[in-house]
Amino acid sequence: MIKVDIFQKNGNIAKVVMDGHSDYSDSNDIVCASASSVAFACLNGIEKVINVKFGYETGDGYLFFVLPDDLDKEKQAMVNVLTNTFSLFIKELESQYPAYVKVTELEV
Repeated sequence: MIKVDIFQKNGNIAKVVMDGHSDYSDSNDIVCASASSVAFACLNGIEKVINVKFGYETGDGYLFFVLPDDLDKEKQAMVNVLTNTFSLFIKELESQYPAYVKVTELEV
């Protein structure tokens, strides 16, 4: 199962931990591929399009990132578009495949 913990601070997503494999399929795991794709699209957008430097770690079935809390309003708004899109997508994936994806939202 893919477990996704989304941590919010002051209404903004501040940190995400995504861990595990869905084990939906041995050959064409569309659930894992979907989760990975949306996560890396979000990360790449924040880092390479918005030019925000932040900490992240990746590994086999693992993604962790934490965003800076001192972004100016314009950059924060752009980051929010990407992180909220990630959140909506991953929660939709959970609703379609509840045996394979579990999302938890927490306030920090």
